[in-house]
This record gives sequence, structure tokens and C-alpha cells, in this order.
Amino acid sequence: MLGGIFNQFLKQLSSGDEIRDWRHASRLFVDSLYRLSPKIGSLYHVFVDLNEQVTAVDSGSQIEIGMMAKRVQLPSFQVQTQTHNAYNRKNIQQERIQYAPVTMAFHDDSADLVRKFWYDYYSYYYRDSDHVESSYHQDHKYKQRQQQNWGFTPLQGGDAQNYIKAIRIYSLHQKAFSSYILMRPTITNFTHGEHTAGEYVPVEHTMTVEYETVLYEQGPVNAGQVVGFGELHYDKGPSPLTALGGGTTSILGPGGLVDGIGSVTSNFSSGNFGAAGLGALRTFSNFKNADLKSVASGELAQTATNVLKGRNTQSSIFVPTRSSIQDGLSKSSSTSSLNILGGNN
Repeated sequence: MLGGIFNQFLKQLSSGDEIRDWRHASRLFVDSLYRLSPKIGSLYHVFVDLNEQVTAVDSGSQIEIGMMAKRVQLPSFQVQTQTHNAYNRKNIQQERIQYAPVTMAFHDDSADLVRKFWYDYYSYYYRDSDHVESSYHQDHKYKQRQQQNWGFTPLQGGDAQNYIKAIRIYSLHQKAFSSYILMRPTITNFTHGEHTAGEYVPVEHTMTVEYETVLYEQGPVNAGQVVGFGELHYDKGPSPLTALGGGTTSILGPGGLVDGIGSVTSNFSSGNFGAAGLGALRTFSNFKNADLKSVASGELAQTATNVLKGRNTQSSIFVPTRSSIQDGLSKSSSTSSLNILGGNN
């Protein structure tokens, strides 16, 4: 009897008639090309925008600082209100908004990149960093100081500029971004972490900042609007599921015939003739000896089966959309072949 139940379970599992995803969740989060799918917390990018007039950190290191961010809070807000009584009816009056501090953690990297960033910030604002160890061993009580400048004394005096112009936090999703820009942040806490004997745990720096306001932006990642993203240490090789990466022998699926033609058209329209030619060559090679009628029949039959079983088919069929055409017509061909986080964001 147990064997019969197990066989029935395997039959249902293979047919998908009884064991499948819930229709409500599938249609809510999968339909319309995953339009309402939740964002993933591990897909993000951080850029610490430093004031080039006062920082000693070069542009490459500036990008890498954000790449060392292993954890970052998104901004939060508290609205202060006052409750008034109007003949015993409560009326809530808004008075002001407060921006809660944001905390982020960085890897304590072997190049001391983040450590040097903090020291550059610290030595810009505080003169304690100017003095050597022997200065702290001198008897100074009730005597004339040999060193006059201590504590908060910015290098530029009363005309001190903000060391950090902004911190840009990007949530990445579906090859697009939603950004939170913390304007004119000030570091209120910086912790170098700790060492613990017997544990193999990476050391981290923790930084808390206060800021003056938050600006919001959104757009496609491949438009070059995510500052510092894809410039250093990223794999820019084309995905195997694209025409440039080799493509597939599918007609409607990713990297297939329709997708390849769309990629060639987009690259050609944007002036990237080399990528257009390579994509056309690889697409032609994939279908040189293929029986298109047989391939099409098989794909249409599978699509029909999926439809009858209530499965979403939009993730397995490539259809040129208005946004993909606009991306191809834009002058962003330098980033069009970027394999962004495996193509899943």
C-alpha cells in the first residue's frame, strides 16, 4: 500500500496536476515579467561620493570602498506630530521630519582601503592625528602647550567643506535600480571591530552616519546611472544565454533566434557594429543546420502544455518590449553586454 501511495505521489509530481506552485502567488509575483516580485536584500551597490577637493582617496579606491560594504541599512524617517483636541475630536498635526541615522558595515580588507578612508576623514577634521606618540608623553598640565591645535579643527578652518558629498545606496532588481541618496552625511560613529581568539570570522568596520535629507532615483542599470557599478572587478563577459555569449538553439527562449535578432538590431541601432556582427554570426551558426519547423513545433507544444497546466510562460519566452528597444536605441552600448550579477537582477 505504501508503494502505491509513493508511486501516485511520483506520478503527480511528474505531471504537475496536483503538486505545483500556488496560482495566486505565481500570478502575483511572476506574471507581467516579474513586475511585482520582491527585491532581494543581497542585490545592492554602494557608492561613497567623496569631495574631490579635500579627499586624498583616488577615484578607483573610492569605487572599491562601496564594494567593501557587506551590510547597509536603508534610510528611515520619524515624523513628529502634535495632537490637538477640537471638541474632543483628535486632530493630528505634522510638525517636522527627522532622518534616522544609517549604519553600514564594511569588510576590513587586507589593503586597508576602508581604514585609510576613515583615517583620511579623521585627519581632515581632527588635529589629534597630526601629533606623534612622543607629543602625548610630554608634561602639559599648567604649562605652555608645545602643540596648539587639538580636537575638531578642520584643515580649511572656518571654510571647511563636507568631506562626504553623498552616500548612494542602490537596490538592484530586474536589471533596474532604485536608489537612496543620503545628502551631506556626517560620520557619528566608526568602529574598527574586534578580534576573538578561536573564531574564524572576518573582521569588519562599522560606520554610522547622519545626513541632511534623502533623494530618490530609479532607472535601468545599463543606462550608466548606477555610479561606480560595473567599472572595477566585474565580469563583463556576455552571458551564454545571449547571442554574444554563444546563444541557444531555441526560437522563442533566451538566447534563441528571436532574442538574437533583437540583440543584433539593438547593437546595430546603437552603433555597436562589432557586437552586432558577432551576434549575427553566432545566431546564424546555431541555426545553420537546424530544423526550424521541428524546433518551433516542440516549443509551441511545450508552451501549450504549460498554459493548460496554469504555468506562467513569460519567463521562458523572449518578446521584444518597448524598454528593450529603447535600451538598444540609447547610446549605452559600452554596458549593454555586461553580465549583471548573472543576469538575475
